[in-house]
Amino acid sequence: MTGAAGGEAHRAAARIAVVGCGWWSTYAHLPALAENPAARTVALADPDPERLAAAAKAFDVPATFADTADLLDAVDVDGVVIAVPHAAHHPVARLALERGVHVLLEKPMTVEPAHAGELAALARDRGVELLIDYPWHYNPHVLALRDTIAKGVIGPVEHVSVLYASTVRELYRGDPEPYRKVFGYTVNAPDSRTYSDPALSGGGQGQTQVTHAAALLLWLTGLRPRGVSAFRADFELDVDLADVIAVRFDGGAIGTISSTGAVLPVHEEIARFEIFGRDGHVLLDVNQGTATVHHTGGVTELPPLPAGARNPEHAPVHNLVDLALGRGRNGSPAEIGLGAVRFVAAMYRSAREKMIIDPELL
Repeated sequence: MTGAAGGEAHRAAARIAVVGCGWWSTYAHLPALAENPAARTVALADPDPERLAAAAKAFDVPATFADTADLLDAVDVDGVVIAVPHAAHHPVARLALERGVHVLLEKPMTVEPAHAGELAALARDRGVELLIDYPWHYNPHVLALRDTIAKGVIGPVEHVSVLYASTVRELYRGDPEPYRKVFGYTVNAPDSRTYSDPALSGGGQGQTQVTHAAALLLWLTGLRPRGVSAFRADFELDVDLADVIAVRFDGGAIGTISSTGAVLPVHEEIARFEIFGRDGHVLLDVNQGTATVHHTGGVTELPPLPAGARNPEHAPVHNLVDLALGRGRNGSPAEIGLGAVRFVAAMYRSAREKMIIDPELL
């Protein structure tokens, strides 16, 4: 029942379906749709009947399905939000893209690089937009710094340093309850297996958090990783809790990305990006809402961001709605998602094989 992209742009409101009714959908995606006057949430899909019923009741969604294909057969939609376990991203997104609808796909885009490449190509072939859910890409500091770097204010990038430390250890253990207050399980909590079972998650910190850091670094700088050397540490878990990656980029730049999921829930997470060029550098602290540009003329300090603008969780959904109505541009495109998938896959392979891996070859 889905129509070709662009054919429904005359509608006053975009008809959006949501596949996956877990924590993030009910915390971020469905509330974003509910607040957007240009959107209508017309259907939900989830194989868990309790999660599905709870989400439908909370957001007053008229049509529910256990299966994505059944939803797409029965309901006319302009866009689909997909928030299912990592291992299911590829088959579910492929179903939607084949119907010619715009898709907002949770990160990581996929677990396997070949699958990410297939989805990006499919979106191009169908003439639809595939967005990857990286809210940091809509952060005003990020957009300003991306423009600054592209204009050459700090010269060619030579060195990068990234630290992302987050609060996720208990999710990797399979126990989401310690984070109920911190994460805000307003309707549904994460399933205990979503982040802890490697068969569903594809890994731990790499797939859940390094993907954010890598995607943002690529988005900010335009750098292309060509050599990755990594270590991982699982400690008591079945998935990685901490990862350290040294990177060599096209053009000669080098850098590091370091990430851990061990921050206690009583403390703030850390997301710092330091990018050094020949003629200056930029410092970005996402969680503190601060950013500075250090250049030949001195230091330019960007206005501090209020808390709600630092991780604009609703922005990707609003972007999807705009694209479904034929306006705006893709703020978090599939090409960046593909780059992040290749980077994380190279990280895991390097740690496993103790070799330097070129992500472009994966």
